[in-house]
Amino acid sequence: MKLTLDETWKNCLSMWRWIAKEVQSGNSAHVEKLKIEWMNAHGIADGKIYGNCFFCGYAEHRKERYNGYKEYCPECPGVKVSSYFRCERTTYHYKYRPIAFYNKLVSLNRKRLKGKKKSTG
Repeated sequence: MKLTLDETWKNCLSMWRWIAKEVQSGNSAHVEKLKIEWMNAHGIADGKIYGNCFFCGYAEHRKERYNGYKEYCPECPGVKVSSYFRCERTTYHYKYRPIAFYNKLVSLNRKRLKGKKKSTG
């Protein structure tokens, strides 16, 4: 599934907002299961997006060939906003700290939109 950068951000934020709310409400399901649940509820089949991650899926389509996990990271939409972003960073690890991860995505998106506004203004 090939998405534009804006569609990628929109879907990613929507999915992680839902995951964060689920975790806050006490849902103890594994994050990978929650990602699949969200995608199924939105008509996206499991595996249709690489790693069930919109950022990884976007990066996958930006690479000409797959040479391993780390090859995608430079094309990650989060890394494009902040070169320090890593989805597995301890302070907001997507799997172990999904609420902090969602908050990080919101912060990055604000920065992205601010930069986008400057470049068009």
